[in-house]
Amino acid sequence: MHTDGRRNMLRKTVSSGKRSSNCAVERPWGKFSLNMYIMTVSNKPNDEFRAGRDNGSGSRLCRFLVLSGFLALLMFSGCTLTPAVKPVSQDIPLFSPQARWQQLMEEERNPQALKALARIDLTTSSGRYPLKIAFLLQYPERLRMESLPLFGPPDFYLTIENGELKVFLPQEGKYYIGTPSPVQLASFLPFISPHFQLSDMLALLRGTIPLIRDKDIILKGFQEKEEYRLEVYRGEEKAQVFWLKPISNQLVRAARWGNNGELLYSVRFEAYGGLKKAPGFPARISVTTGSPNPTTLKLSYTDIEFLQEIQPELFSLEIPPGIEPLRLNRQ
Repeated sequence: MHTDGRRNMLRKTVSSGKRSSNCAVERPWGKFSLNMYIMTVSNKPNDEFRAGRDNGSGSRLCRFLVLSGFLALLMFSGCTLTPAVKPVSQDIPLFSPQARWQQLMEEERNPQALKALARIDLTTSSGRYPLKIAFLLQYPERLRMESLPLFGPPDFYLTIENGELKVFLPQEGKYYIGTPSPVQLASFLPFISPHFQLSDMLALLRGTIPLIRDKDIILKGFQEKEEYRLEVYRGEEKAQVFWLKPISNQLVRAARWGNNGELLYSVRFEAYGGLKKAPGFPARISVTTGSPNPTTLKLSYTDIEFLQEIQPELFSLEIPPGIEPLRLNRQ
């Protein structure tokens, strides 16, 4: 398959584009002043405190002891038996895991086609590879991707349509035909791996991750600081986690685990509002795959447009005259 040659070709391609206590005040029944309370009791009619009046100082001492004991009882009950209750913000709506999951499912069933320009910064154990690309996506099965070098025409073309992979490398004069399997894709796209596959890449390009389609999934949701956390389980095994903004429901972070409980990758979605034509779309997306051999993929959009209609022929990649296509082994 000349895998090393194609990897070196891609590396050359991408390298060309581098670049104090207030207990007496904080009462459940409201603001409270000890001085005001003492003055109110002291001004009551004298016949309420008739006992011991002839004794003068003894009567005053009695009133003082009664007041002191009553106030101490109030302070004790307020400080020890009534816990401080933090008010709940009324700005954050209630979170329904089922409702949010259904919304995500609906968005995945009816995705919009899009075309975009983006910069990719790939960091692996073997080095860093910057690349600028243009792509056309009709999720979940059609993709056209072209590299955009600093000078000259594209030097890398890739299309996926109807389960067929086509790749054209003009500088090498080679045209490949195969299937979009992880092994064959990894020959041309270094970030494709057992941790991060084609379905992950296509979903990532549209600002999300692919949803688990199992019928017996279990959903759990709760508020975590200023975000909603939606957890998806297969039985007792955690499969996915989504962190969402409460009001807008915009995706902030996501993570996905494999069947053996191994973390496949985590994603951050940032810079909402950074694209004039799509303010609700994240302008920056970064992915970190799990061990071993972790890879970091950063995707920064410079332009994006959602399409109502798209011509199917845009995903075809014609064989240039005089070039014999090479069939990749089925794997």
